[in-house]
Amino acid sequence: MKPILIRTLCLSALGILLLQDVSAQRGRYYRPRPGYGYYHTPYRGMRVSLNVFAGPRVMYPYRGVNYYYNSGYFYRPYGSYFQVVAPPIGISIGLLPPGYRSIYVGGSPYYYYGGTYYRPGKKPNTYDVVDAPIGASIPELPQDAKVVVINGQKYYEQDGTYYKEDIRSNSEIWYTVAGKNGKLDTDTTSVQDTPEDNGPQVGDMVDKLPDGCHTVVVNGQKYYVSPDDVYYEEVVGKNTISYKIVGK
Repeated sequence: MKPILIRTLCLSALGILLLQDVSAQRGRYYRPRPGYGYYHTPYRGMRVSLNVFAGPRVMYPYRGVNYYYNSGYFYRPYGSYFQVVAPPIGISIGLLPPGYRSIYVGGSPYYYYGGTYYRPGKKPNTYDVVDAPIGASIPELPQDAKVVVINGQKYYEQDGTYYKEDIRSNSEIWYTVAGKNGKLDTDTTSVQDTPEDNGPQVGDMVDKLPDGCHTVVVNGQKYYVSPDDVYYEEVVGKNTISYKIVGK
């Protein structure tokens, strides 16, 4: 074999190993796809081009918006790309994704896959997207769930759904839905901060919320949570509105 060809093959093998190693460090999974190499398992907020879709796509119009469904994930047009989004509650699909999990809560059947919960639809052979049922347990978290600490308790949050670790008798760790729609009832009324060495500190006041904040409700109190998991409380003055950092 010629030296140049041997060198090329070695560099190609090294590139594949580096790609797999970087993928593991980022905490994202890659799946092989004939003709396209490897690509990320979809996560909400991810933007993809058309050729990333593996297999057929189905469009589901819902309340004036066209949602595209593929292998358990929902997409919406985003400029020249598509963005992975949380499906709207109430949208119906005709086929559950491969690898879905059947669960029962209060004797009622649900189906779970990739952070989305379904129930049998009103029409035959359909499945409706529903809110996460309180008490449902799953063996793995949605991959884009984030850790939050509230009242001294650790939770995992994804799109307003809160999960709490549940260690079973066989030492397996499952995750149980403890709150939904940004609402989590706890025994006390304060949001606990987690220590940070730098950045915004609890008690600081700001005039404007960071971009990308979403609303949560804890014990009847509304808070705004930034993408880096800082909790803000709205403070209404005489002629101004400001925001106080109450937790991290």
